[in-house]
Amino acid sequence: MSNRTLPRLLQAPAVLLLLIWMLVPLGMTLFFSFIRYVLNSLRRPEWTSPSLENWRGFGNYEFVLNNKDFLFAIQNSLFIVTSILFLTVSLGVLIAVLINQAFPGRGIVRVLLISPFFVMPAVNAVLWINMILDPVLGLQGLAVGGINDVIASLQNAPLLGGFFSLWPELEPISFRATQTSAWAVVIMVTWQWTPFAVLIFMTSLQSEDQQQKEAAILDGAGIWSQFRFLTLPHLGRPIAIVVMIQAIFHLSLYAEIEIVSRGNGNKNLPYLIGEFANNNIGAASATGIFAVILANIVAIFLLRMIGKTLME
Repeated sequence: MSNRTLPRLLQAPAVLLLLIWMLVPLGMTLFFSFIRYVLNSLRRPEWTSPSLENWRGFGNYEFVLNNKDFLFAIQNSLFIVTSILFLTVSLGVLIAVLINQAFPGRGIVRVLLISPFFVMPAVNAVLWINMILDPVLGLQGLAVGGINDVIASLQNAPLLGGFFSLWPELEPISFRATQTSAWAVVIMVTWQWTPFAVLIFMTSLQSEDQQQKEAAILDGAGIWSQFRFLTLPHLGRPIAIVVMIQAIFHLSLYAEIEIVSRGNGNKNLPYLIGEFANNNIGAASATGIFAVILANIVAIFLLRMIGKTLME
């Protein structure tokens, strides 16, 4: 037996199990997407069980494409994912660079920064939408009310009263509304996933070449030049890893959208799948295939973009 055959034989059970774990659900989803499979159909009871006799071809895909929420769900999915990626990577790099410096209590600060990542998504959404973003009882409402009170008290000041009298009264934002619920999801997921980016970037900064930075300082390079030409290229591969992992997770967001708005003007593809899955399994499966295609397109785009700009 050759040196390569034995390792492959030992790896074969795990590889086969992984293939079965991936291919069986995908195969079932493909099969369901081509048949009429409705859980509750009094008019056609034969549709309530998956069978080749209920073959529909591309009818489920056509039904999904003609659904009024489909294009909006794709746009909203891309908006939420790109916004979260931009914010988490930007904040993660800045925070990692800051806490990479030596200062008293750095260990405690690192633990506190990482802790939000361990909060369950549903708990995170409930805390943010009720205790922080609520326009009446949340911190947002209290902060806006406090600012209005301060401005009202300054309107009677002898010198600056006329200036503050021109200020309009601030109104708290209702993040459950149609126009702002997507931003609420972006804010709460960014808060939860920024520690993950910080942890990856902070670990990578430990291996940065300090001699190269010292040479750059001797050559007169400023802080911005060091960050742009030394630190940022060094973080190229970690940024690529963070973007890829987060893109996979954020394309499947569901709990946050359900808790914030229950899909009222804020749907993504997983939420649309959940709505179809309440009864129409065929349409839900077709939407799932569209979601897989979208995830692969996003992955290919991100790999090429990050590979060209950061990993050269």
